[in-house]
Amino acid sequence: MNITTSAQDFEMSDAIDQFARQHVRSALRPFSDDILAVDVFMKDTNGPKGGVDKQALIRIRLRNRSTIALQTEHESLYGAIKKGAKRVKRTVRRQLRKARRIDKRRLGKRLIVSGMPAGT
Repeated sequence: MNITTSAQDFEMSDAIDQFARQHVRSALRPFSDDILAVDVFMKDTNGPKGGVDKQALIRIRLRNRSTIALQTEHESLYGAIKKGAKRVKRTVRRQLRKARRIDKRRLGKRLIVSGMPAGT
């Protein structure tokens, strides 16, 4: 799983880079065979003014050619990354389960059409 990180409107420290990579990698580890690439974009919309303005956008490209993108906001960049990693884990799990359910239905229909019982 290839993870890239980038920052907009601020200088990204090594600590933030490692934190983002570690949290996203651990959240998506169960699905690593289905994931081609992950991009983490971080942004501080208000700059030094403060407030709930730190954003983390996590974009995942799956093997089935679909893309998932989630954006989270928090008052700290670390919080936005943690929140985003949790959300992306749930979303990828849901998306992959849905895709597998559809594949099983298609396989069952093919077996029925070919004359084989679906349970074998």
